[in-house]
Amino acid sequence: MRISRKESMIQIKYIKLLAICLLLVFEFEAFAQKSMIYNDPDLEYKTGLELFEKQKYGVAQKHFQNAIESYGDVNIEFKANAEFYTALCAIELFNEDAEYLISKFIAERPENSKVNAVYFHMGKFQYRQKQYHQAIKWFTELNKEKLNKDEKEELYFKLGYSYFMRKKFDKATTAFYEIKDIDSKYSGPANYYYSHIAYQDKNYETALQGFQKLSQDETFAPVVPYYITQIYYLQGRYDEVLEYAPALLESASAKRTPEIAKVIGDSYYKKQQFAEALEYLQKYDKEAKTISRKDYYQLAYCYYKLEQYDSATVSFEKVVGESDQLAQNAYFHLADCYIELDQKNKARFAFEFASKLDFDPEIQEEALFNYALLTYELYHSPFNEAIGAFHEFIKLYPNSNKLDEAYHFLVMAYLYTSNYKEALNSLEMIPEKDHGMKEAYQKVAYYRGLELFNNLHYQDAVETLDKSLQNPGYNRAIAAQANYWKAEAYYQLGEYLKAVESYNNFLTTSGAFQLEEYNLAHYNLGYAYFKLKDYPNAIQWFRKYIGFTKNEQSKSVADAYNRIADSYFISRSYWLAIEYYDKAIDVGLLDKDYALFQRGFSLGLLIRPEKKIETLQRLLTEYPESAYTDDALFEMARSYVDLQNAEKAMEKYQLIVDRYPTSSYVKKALVQLGILNYNTGKNPEALKFYQRVVAEFPGTMEAKNALTGIKNIYVDMNDVDSYFAYVNGLGEFADISLNEQDSLTYITAEKLYMEGDCEKSILQFNDYLTSFPEGSFVLNAHFYLADCQNRNQNFEEALKSYNFVIDKTKNNFTEQALIAAAAINFKNQNYEAALADYQKLDQIAEVNNHLIESRIGQLRSNYLLNNFSQVIENADKVLHTEKISAEYKREAHYKKGKALYASKNNELALDEFRILSQEVNSKEGAESKYLICKIYFSNKQYDVTESEIFDFAAQNTSQEYWLAKSFILLADVYLKKNDLFQAKHTLKSIIDNYNPNAKDEIISEATEKYNSIIEGEKLEQEKKGTDDIELNFEENKEGQYNELFEAKSDTIKF
Repeated sequence: MRISRKESMIQIKYIKLLAICLLLVFEFEAFAQKSMIYNDPDLEYKTGLELFEKQKYGVAQKHFQNAIESYGDVNIEFKANAEFYTALCAIELFNEDAEYLISKFIAERPENSKVNAVYFHMGKFQYRQKQYHQAIKWFTELNKEKLNKDEKEELYFKLGYSYFMRKKFDKATTAFYEIKDIDSKYSGPANYYYSHIAYQDKNYETALQGFQKLSQDETFAPVVPYYITQIYYLQGRYDEVLEYAPALLESASAKRTPEIAKVIGDSYYKKQQFAEALEYLQKYDKEAKTISRKDYYQLAYCYYKLEQYDSATVSFEKVVGESDQLAQNAYFHLADCYIELDQKNKARFAFEFASKLDFDPEIQEEALFNYALLTYELYHSPFNEAIGAFHEFIKLYPNSNKLDEAYHFLVMAYLYTSNYKEALNSLEMIPEKDHGMKEAYQKVAYYRGLELFNNLHYQDAVETLDKSLQNPGYNRAIAAQANYWKAEAYYQLGEYLKAVESYNNFLTTSGAFQLEEYNLAHYNLGYAYFKLKDYPNAIQWFRKYIGFTKNEQSKSVADAYNRIADSYFISRSYWLAIEYYDKAIDVGLLDKDYALFQRGFSLGLLIRPEKKIETLQRLLTEYPESAYTDDALFEMARSYVDLQNAEKAMEKYQLIVDRYPTSSYVKKALVQLGILNYNTGKNPEALKFYQRVVAEFPGTMEAKNALTGIKNIYVDMNDVDSYFAYVNGLGEFADISLNEQDSLTYITAEKLYMEGDCEKSILQFNDYLTSFPEGSFVLNAHFYLADCQNRNQNFEEALKSYNFVIDKTKNNFTEQALIAAAAINFKNQNYEAALADYQKLDQIAEVNNHLIESRIGQLRSNYLLNNFSQVIENADKVLHTEKISAEYKREAHYKKGKALYASKNNELALDEFRILSQEVNSKEGAESKYLICKIYFSNKQYDVTESEIFDFAAQNTSQEYWLAKSFILLADVYLKKNDLFQAKHTLKSIIDNYNPNAKDEIISEATEKYNSIIEGEKLEQEKKGTDDIELNFEENKEGQYNELFEAKSDTIKF
């Protein structure tokens, strides 16, 4: 249907009217609603919002909470806003329920437009709480596109920083990259961290560009120069460092100064401008809290290049604590410094340890050769270090241009070694020896043989000297001396024929005539023939010896005269004997009393009693304390008997009985006194003497002779009954009917003994002693029985019989029984009993050898019993005993010194030790030298101690143990001098070079001391802090940039 124009206009008016009416209705509703907002809930919400904008979050939160309660279920949008702001207040107030409120809001209103803002604020909340993991979680869940420009910048920085703190640097870099180049308050710190990560990842050029952008940044300008300096340095742009850093050093803080000084110094160092480098490296060394080994090396090397060697050694020594390439270089240059300072022993140590590290083969080769060479030159090779080093060099570097030198010095090292035992072992391991090695072998074997001889190992000495004689042509003098000492060893072994052969070999060896042993060999040949009872040859060689000495006045000449005389005496050429005894008497330097006695005795055999008496009286006058006085008195008495001067004879016999009650002549003198009194009709006196013999010396031949005399006296007195009564009181000894059975039984046992059949003779002697406990031969039987038991090692049984003999009045067996019993007790470690035996022997010994044995035995027993005052007394007695051997003198001085040392009488002990230490190849001499060093050390005389130890080493001792002990003491000396380098390396040298198979404490003691030094160095290093080779610029360490990273709360309007 078609509508007219008029109707159309009416409709339009109607619609307008309706619209106005509807608008009025809506305006009314809106007015009504607005009136509701500005009632209680609306007012609460508005008030809360105003307070929130004023950052009064606590009060604002209460208004928002009131609004929420008032809104109830109506006006959902305003209620949501109130809930949103309530949560934000909780965040700003750091309330514990902040996260709960945020999470609740998101859960209940996921479609709300403020959810994105909630994520953003919650991320910032976690960021401020330094909960970076949670911050990352919230930041990454929001929609960045819904944030405004400022919020995006803040998001990227705080997300990047959170990643940075979580060490997720790739993601941090990505976040910082978004804002580092835009105009924002976050671009500076973002650029800083972006550059820092690049620096950290060694992307130095990127880092450098970033830091350079911050050079004018007010916040970061103070720190970025340090990075720029370090980057230039790490890039090797040392010219830029040296252009840029010195100015920075002038303005640097005290904390930064050492670090910058190090970079500048190292840059100069890299450019080999050592004088300039030294200034800055010294500053770093002085001011830095922690100095690394590399730092010390650079400082040392600057000193080294500038020839300031003293200072260089101080720093190099601080580098060598580890086993790395740096240490090897330091050792090598340290050695060179010590050579320049003429401290070659320290240089030797340094080369040695440089050679043990294999990081730089060239240094290792050079160091090993120099170590070996210095060890050789310094004669400082107590454990054959030079030999070992040259051997190692030849083995490791067969193509070295120093090979010929090494071979040359190896031969020389062998020739001048002091450790002959190990040197000989080393030489014997070389299968094919060239001429140089053979020459060394001849010498080393000779000196090793001599060592063995001096230490009383005679058989081993012979075998070793034979090795030397395998190569006689290289050194004729050594070949001759090897024969001489081989002969001496044979002589000591009692193999006199072999000794004669070797002496003759010596005399016929080319070059022997010029040696001092040449004349002595004639003397020794005389003795060898004398021992063989070849007296004509003995006379010949002793006379040759005297002829070579040109009749000089000496002890050996006097002794030779005596032996010639003895040889003539034994050959019954008494006048010739007297001629040579006279010559010995004229020299008068040795055994003159013996020569006088023998001269007198010879005159007696020639029936010249007056001359005999005259000579023996001279002996008594000149040597009243001689061991031959009782012999002389007895022989004088016999001569007076021959001259029918009974009175004089009885006078001399009585002197023996009165003055020498322990003499073996006493029983003989008593018998003779009985005979002389009987012959002069003095039967009562004669009877007394005879009865005394029977009582004091039962079972002896003299006692039997006395019984015969007693019988004759009683017969002469016609008193046979008294004789029988006397005899019956004596027991079996005087039972005439049993004497023959006694004698036959004993003779059977003795015959077996003399044939060497100890098993059967023991049975026979026991049978005899059971059958005749008081028989005529009980002393003989007990002694021979003891001897067989001793040989069969039945020591307890042997002692019983020896003690039986000892407990009787002195007899022919007393001295031998005491010697044997003392030896058994000593071997059984029953030193008290051994001492008692030796003391008895000392009182009765008539033979000088027995006297020596008694005194040495007392010395040893008291020493082992720690009777030090007695040891000192015994030692003095030994030293004043005639014809004491050099070995016994050495032992006496040694034990006296040890006793004085144990008694803390160090000054007197030093006197003894100095005597012994003149020859240090014996154990006693070597230990004495060590104890001298120890005494000086205890007296805090460290320089003297050091000097004594080096003197010990220079004496070429073969006693490794005591030399090693001395070097351990030397390490203690160095510690006292605060020279840790030498202390440590002295000990390490012992550990590396001492015989690893030695069964002693040397290596363990040296190792313990070495480890103690190493631990001390580690503790000292820990006190100084750990090494920090690169500069470490820690950002924001003191929180100075926190205002950039922890932005204050934002007021966000919606």
